[in-house]
Amino acid sequence: MKRMNLLVLGALLFAACSSAPSETSTTTTAPPETSARTFTGVDGVETDVSDASRIVSLTGDLTEIIFELGLGGNVVGVDVTTTYPPEAAALNDRGDTVGFGQQLAPEAVLRFAPTLVIGDETIAPEDTIIQLRAAGVPVVILKSQSTLDGALEKIDQVAEILDVSEAGTALRDRVAADIDAAVALAATVETQPRVLYIYSRGPNLNLIFGAGMPTQAMIEGANAIDAGADLGIFGPGPVTPESLVGAAPDVIVLPESGIDEFGGLDAFKELPGIADTPAAKSDSFLIYDEAYFFNLGPRVGLALQDFVLDLYPELAG
Repeated sequence: MKRMNLLVLGALLFAACSSAPSETSTTTTAPPETSARTFTGVDGVETDVSDASRIVSLTGDLTEIIFELGLGGNVVGVDVTTTYPPEAAALNDRGDTVGFGQQLAPEAVLRFAPTLVIGDETIAPEDTIIQLRAAGVPVVILKSQSTLDGALEKIDQVAEILDVSEAGTALRDRVAADIDAAVALAATVETQPRVLYIYSRGPNLNLIFGAGMPTQAMIEGANAIDAGADLGIFGPGPVTPESLVGAAPDVIVLPESGIDEFGGLDAFKELPGIADTPAAKSDSFLIYDEAYFFNLGPRVGLALQDFVLDLYPELAG
């Protein structure tokens, strides 16, 4: 995904929250001192990591992984997109946050006296990362993943950084099994519906997510056609009557919080062009918490299974 689209996606994730259930998370704290090692981030910077006792996580998906790996007790600061698990959301609730990761200030991070900061390519501005490193703080920047395989790679990388390979393997295997089960279930359906993901923040912001977005991985993983990508949209694109007609979605997927901003699904349906889609004519709308649906974190396989069952009701039961 191009960096511009990564930054757009990061900005959109600012409003993401998480409410869907997951398998049990653990917050068991690992020993703070870990074996010294070097990790090379996606930005090419080699980071020496030897102490994971005070972690600041800059994205919600990475926070979820850290907690699932058993080091939630070592997380001292998070960004505002961290809303899951509840123990991590509590950090936000009590103000232990660096704010918005795409508008990051060095002071907001340094106040936690971190021994390790973990983020991804969406973190900005770059000057803040430079200043944190200049202050002697180890900062690891990972690739922002947009595929199901990438979600597994992300788990592997965080486990490597935190020196918890056994927990990482167990988590990776569990998530991979969840994904495989969902994909296999979806593969039993012969007809591929055209699915369009519209990212909505209410009447004033509505975008079609196309190729290169995490939603493409979810839609195609569910054995459906990503109508936005098929239309030729890369990244986020505008919602217009023309684009809706061209996409011709059989199903429209929407974020729960955005529909709340509209005041309900009926208000969203008043957008020009929506009524002309096959999805509207068959009243085929699916609404999910956006972080659960496209964060590609440890719950990705569970989210995909839910999506498959909602997309193909005949598979339920």
